[in-house]
Amino acid sequence: MEDISISRIGKNKTFRGNLRLDVTPELLFKPRFVNSGENEELVKETQGFSFYVEYMEGMPAPALMLMKTFCFRSKSVAQITGVPEELLWGAVRESGVKDIMGMYPLNRPLEEWIKNQVETHSK
Repeated sequence: MEDISISRIGKNKTFRGNLRLDVTPELLFKPRFVNSGENEELVKETQGFSFYVEYMEGMPAPALMLMKTFCFRSKSVAQITGVPEELLWGAVRESGVKDIMGMYPLNRPLEEWIKNQVETHSK
């Protein structure tokens, strides 16, 4: 896995066209039972590029991770560099948030920062 800046991925048209800020760890790990007729809709539910915050006890700080999901297969492909640490801590410590296996969803301030960065660097 590589470390990558948001400015670099913001320039990538494929990334921008498939960015999914609505995919959370909870949605990603939701049980899905695939029948041939429903397969296409279930695949679309999580397919694309999404972000999550990774944090487990013992880590010095949370990290923003980029995940690629295609046909029910997900892989963390990069750690995003240059993210303000207070935004990452805010997502981890937000009231009522629950992690799934050390994966935290984005909160509104972090999501807005990502949108702003991608938009700024897409030009």
